[in-house]
Amino acid sequence: MSDPVLIEISGCRNPQRIGDVIFVHGLGGSARSTWHPQEEDNDDNFWPAWLGEDLSNVGIWSLGYEVEPFRWKGATMPLVDRATNTLALLDTYEIGERPLVFITHSLGGLLVKQLLRHAQDWGTPRWQAIVEQTKGIVFLSTPHSGSDLASWMKYIGGILGTTVSVDELAANHSRLRELNLVYRNHKQLSQIPMEVYCEKQKTFGILVVNQTSADPGIAGVIPIPMDCNHINICKPESKGSLVYRRVQRFVKDCLKVPLVNLPLDPPPELLKIETDTKKKA
Repeated sequence: MSDPVLIEISGCRNPQRIGDVIFVHGLGGSARSTWHPQEEDNDDNFWPAWLGEDLSNVGIWSLGYEVEPFRWKGATMPLVDRATNTLALLDTYEIGERPLVFITHSLGGLLVKQLLRHAQDWGTPRWQAIVEQTKGIVFLSTPHSGSDLASWMKYIGGILGTTVSVDELAANHSRLRELNLVYRNHKQLSQIPMEVYCEKQKTFGILVVNQTSADPGIAGVIPIPMDCNHINICKPESKGSLVYRRVQRFVKDCLKVPLVNLPLDPPPELLKIETDTKKKA
């Protein structure tokens, strides 16, 4: 069993960066190969690095953690525990001191929703800062209300043995329904800007996340259907890919530098001009 890691892709040590972007993989994924067109475990020719090239004043990170579907492949944690574990990790890297955007795939989106809820409800001030600074979330085929694939995996996993993460992904699982309702009705969480994409092609004959489950049910959020399956929707092949172009623009919009607030009192120079004008009148 290995500890979770937050991998630096680019710009993470720049003290002048205007924000941070964190990629969060899903079931059976990894911090690098999930986002790589060739599923390689390096930073060459994959879109977290492209984003760093195009947004040089932003820190690009990728979260790695154990979340396996079958017990023989490795360990996992219940979603609520992994959320707390991840918050503790982000805290050590001082995530939350700057504006923040999450880019998630599949179960990774549920993890981000759960950790933001934890931080909002009962986190420390530093954890609550992560919520305050979250300016956007990208969901790539996240099963907000579960997936029928979980039932299929439990069927074939009768011998192999599935993990708790597969159990929690079951379609209409009570925990996912409750988390979905929280986000639809919470005053702050429901206002976080979201960009949502859903797969329209089957993976090994199965539509892993259908369009209904990919829809978070937030007013004004429109899931965008993609000519992709569950695996390659998070692996754009070039900077010209629709997902890359839209997500890059979304991140730029979310991390725009705010206008400098004007002082409440006018500067002395302006007061002098105003006084002189009144005297002449």
